[in-house]
Amino acid sequence: MNRAVKTAAAASGVTLALAGLFAEELYRYVFHRKGSALLSPFLDSFGHEAGYYVFRNTAADELRSLPRRELSIRSADGLELRGFYYPLGGQGRRIAFLIHGYRSEHTETAGMFLDYYRSRGVDLFCCDQRSHGRSEGRLIGFDVFEAEDCLAWVEELRRQFGPEVSILLHGFSMGAATVLRMAPRCPDCVKFLVEDSGYASAVTQLKGQLGPAYPLLARIHRLLSGRDLSESDVRPGLAESRLPILFVHGQDDPSVPFENALTLSGMYEGPKDSLFSPGTRHIETMYRQPERYARKLDAFLARYFP
Repeated sequence: MNRAVKTAAAASGVTLALAGLFAEELYRYVFHRKGSALLSPFLDSFGHEAGYYVFRNTAADELRSLPRRELSIRSADGLELRGFYYPLGGQGRRIAFLIHGYRSEHTETAGMFLDYYRSRGVDLFCCDQRSHGRSEGRLIGFDVFEAEDCLAWVEELRRQFGPEVSILLHGFSMGAATVLRMAPRCPDCVKFLVEDSGYASAVTQLKGQLGPAYPLLARIHRLLSGRDLSESDVRPGLAESRLPILFVHGQDDPSVPFENALTLSGMYEGPKDSLFSPGTRHIETMYRQPERYARKLDAFLARYFP
């Protein structure tokens, strides 16, 4: 082998090694609990104005300060999942089950709705999704695992508070997709759903973000998790459900495109309403349009929540 060939082979080997390292780190960044030590500092970004973070973090701190009862269950694959019940006047009979999104934890989202549900006499239950917060887990499922976990939480709430408990599901981003996948399988104690900033399918969502890297990462995820991301499509289950659904989405959402909301609300044939806000980014509606959001929720509470 001449020197030029050896040099080319060495360069090719280095290129393959770097490509493999990049693919591994990109997979970790997207799917692993801890993200990627190499990529996260460069790819993570703050997508909201400063006032939003003040609003969110102040509300989260208030929620953390309240008395709560901690619950735990085991997922179907053996993970310990943690949940948090906040009594706010519903006396364990009226419970809003709030489900946070990707790379978050329960207080960040639920805190923004603390004042609303407390003023309406509705208790809060929130879980830390697997691979988030205080729950166990290594991989994020983009609602494939999470919908099954949250259905188990609904059964635990029925066990804790009795068969007469009334529950509404209020999900955000990945949590919104989670509640839509739960919809056709919810027991009668679930009275309505709120879908805030959710996607129709993790496949289209991730393809849009990852581009040509998606097929490789999807295959890796299937091998490591044992589940296919195609299972995340909420539309087949949505076609089977007839639970009332409030669809909420910011029209300037850069994370989950607004077209998802138009698709999902447009295809749904059950009882529904929508709140679509111009000038509003991902999960910002309660921050920018609190009165409109409250009016929509009030109408659902009056109509569907005993």
